[in-house]
Amino acid sequence: MIHMGCDPNAVTLNNLIRVHVKAGRTEKVLQVYDQMKRLHCEPDVITYNFLVRCHCKDMNREEAIKVLDNMVKRGCEPNASTFNPIFQSVMKSQDVNAAHQLFAKTKELKSKLTDTVVKFKKEMDENEIEPNENTFRILISMYCSMGHWNNAYKYFREMIEDKCLRPSPQVYEMRKVGQLNKYEELVHKMVDREFMDKRCSENLGRPSC
Repeated sequence: MIHMGCDPNAVTLNNLIRVHVKAGRTEKVLQVYDQMKRLHCEPDVITYNFLVRCHCKDMNREEAIKVLDNMVKRGCEPNASTFNPIFQSVMKSQDVNAAHQLFAKTKELKSKLTDTVVKFKKEMDENEIEPNENTFRILISMYCSMGHWNNAYKYFREMIEDKCLRPSPQVYEMRKVGQLNKYEELVHKMVDREFMDKRCSENLGRPSC
């Protein structure tokens, strides 16, 4: 593929990494990862999760945590699949202190990621760079996952009222967690902007039309 002048992407290389991880071939996994860097192919959360899993299989928790730190530095947000192999490794070692430290690290990394995202949004505003739907989706998803509903609501309103953009599906999370007043107000704004049919808003459920 490479010899024919067709560079592989992250999906292709992740599939190759998956095969080596399942077979327990750590050296091969790292070789493919090095190849990604040489090809300037940006690793994604799936790539990093495979690396973490691979190191944890080898009971090399320190290397797994280095991967975790590296992905955060590169702006890639870890998910549950990133942390679970590390937690399992800690459980196997029966190291209670390590478990507490790892749990504290999850909160610390979440805080760092939040600070980074907010900083980038501030820089966009200062440089008069117009945010798009993806910008708002990231901000809203982040605040919803943290339970910071006032901040999520603020960006929902900006998205609908100021930018006239169709809101992301996270708007329905507000209803699920009992933020009904905010949810109802956003639904009415969506109807006003014709993002939602009035018939669909009457039961304040997710629109099916």
